[in-house]
Amino acid sequence: MIKFFRHIRQRLLTENKFNKYLVYAIGEIVLVVIGILIALQINNWNQNRINTGKQQDYLLGLKNDLEIQIRLFDFSDQFFDRIIVEGESILADFSSLGKLTEIDSINSKLTTLMYTKQYPEITTTFNELNSTGQFNLIKEKSIRSEVIRYYQRTEYDKTAIDGNINNVIYTQIFPIIKSMVVIHPENFGFENNKINLMENLKTTFEHNLNDSIKEFELLNAISLRIIIAKSDKNKIRDSKSQAEQLLTLINLEINND
Repeated sequence: MIKFFRHIRQRLLTENKFNKYLVYAIGEIVLVVIGILIALQINNWNQNRINTGKQQDYLLGLKNDLEIQIRLFDFSDQFFDRIIVEGESILADFSSLGKLTEIDSINSKLTTLMYTKQYPEITTTFNELNSTGQFNLIKEKSIRSEVIRYYQRTEYDKTAIDGNINNVIYTQIFPIIKSMVVIHPENFGFENNKINLMENLKTTFEHNLNDSIKEFELLNAISLRIIIAKSDKNKIRDSKSQAEQLLTLINLEINND
């Protein structure tokens, strides 16, 4: 093709048809420019198609992460409810009975207050977007901003809840309760090999519960455990609400593509 055009130019010059040569040369340049523009347009179209596909994959990944996290928020909410119910029932029974030893299933209830649950963090897709610097693939700026804002807020809540576990429950509450209960392996999901520790430790167990100083410390520890559970429960519910709002936005964007 190039030889063909060169042959025409040479023939026009040989025949002294300069004006025609000039017009032809300009036309050839225009054709080349048009070809380049078409190639660029096709390349841009292909790149936009690829980016749209990647955006859809990332949006689906965020959707999946949020759906899993919302279910885990529900489990956490139920867990904190159980802690609150058990703790408040101990305090209510103590108020009416006057003795911890008179409370039904007191050892089991106190053991429940030793359980903890960390913040349910699901950040697989967000971490990939963050580490690869591909946030701009999400074309809708408002959604990009909401995604970043959501994970910043949840990081704050995670720090607060996990901080309560490490700095309050494990250091202040757990040691007090642990010193007052008989720990049965089955309460933590392990077999006890038919060993009934309560039979041998009942006297010591009841003596500790009747000790006025230890009783005071234990009741304060239970109250603090309830306060922490209620605080964590509020954070979980707030996080769940934010996750549901973000999920709604992402679903709308997925359906619009």
